Amino acid sequence: MFNMLQLLFAALLGAQTQAAADPEPAASVEPSEGVRVVELFTSQGCPMCPSANELLEEMAMEDEGILALAYGVAYWDVYGWQDTFAMPEFGDRQQDYVDAGEARRVYTPHFVINGSAKKLRFSEERVTAAIAQADPLPVTVSAEQIEDRIEVRLLGDARETPAQVWAVAYHPGRETVTPDEGPNAGREVSHYNMVRAIELAADWPGGPMVVELDMPGDDLAAAILVQDGRGGRILTAARVD
Repeated sequence: MFNMLQLLFAALLGAQTQAAADPEPAASVEPSEGVRVVELFTSQGCPMCPSANELLEEMAMEDEGILALAYGVAYWDVYGWQDTFAMPEFGDRQQDYVDAGEARRVYTPHFVINGSAKKLRFSEERVTAAIAQADPLPVTVSAEQIEDRIEVRLLGDARETPAQVWAVAYHPGRETVTPDEGPNAGREVSHYNMVRAIELAADWPGGPMVVELDMPGDDLAAAILVQDGRGGRILTAARVD
């Protein structure tokens, strides 16, 4: 599986950037008023994670302004079940949030809203309230599929420190796994919008810029996250279904 994922995003590592001739955002941004990015770090071996996975799906289905992304992490694997979606880079991303924020260690289920550094303990009421209070991100990026490519257009003020443009490939919708071992043995665990690969596609110094990427295959969707450094707040985001 790891080699397949490497091939999936091989073109992302060689993403080409150039100055945008037309800085107007593409019409494919959805929704026009911006999105709230809700990231969930989850594990098939975590007893509380099935409820968190279901909550993520419920919120995203009810509100199309939520860009929901879930990452499998592996540190529950010591309890007997190897998480089938976990990747080392997903654990690295969570650690970046922990290093930049309030939490002292990684934990699951771990919700991060718009890249917020706040530690958010899991409960349905607490998470839904935090998402409702989060402002939609300003629309300064658009992503449009053109044949088998994604054209990402960015527009904004010049920055003292470049922002990072992350390309995320994820499986849209629900998937289920039934672990044979561990705390959730025999339990059908639902997942939603599970990430398959994430790559740093470009650094953005501000101003108009275009980044071209390959569209991920195998019925995957793509999300573009523009972030203020590793573990930093998300500045803007777009998706291509």
